[in-house]
Amino acid sequence: MKKQTRIYDLFWALLLIQVFLTIMTSLSQRIILPLVIFPGMSVFFLFYLRYLLGYNLKQSSSEPLFVLRRYGVGTSLNPQNPLGYKISLLLVMGVLIFLFCLNLFALLNP
Repeated sequence: MKKQTRIYDLFWALLLIQVFLTIMTSLSQRIILPLVIFPGMSVFFLFYLRYLLGYNLKQSSSEPLFVLRRYGVGTSLNPQNPLGYKISLLLVMGVLIFLFCLNLFALLNP
């Protein structure tokens, strides 16, 4: 559980840096849109990361990889399957890092 807490804390620090970079970008380029979108999306994925990290103790290889969605139509990855958990975790962490890099490149681009 300690490793999961470190991952979660690392992404909170990344979010705070992203908010700081977004404010700097908005002030230098006089645009408001990134101020709302980038940190807002990161907060959503950060809370989903916390939700995923809670599944680490409840995994079983007998669980199916895809399950019917609770809300809406279709299927989704099952985080109770070890492979589904790893794929979901990689996707969420990849999106968070992508949003951070997008924000950083917006600041560096004049």
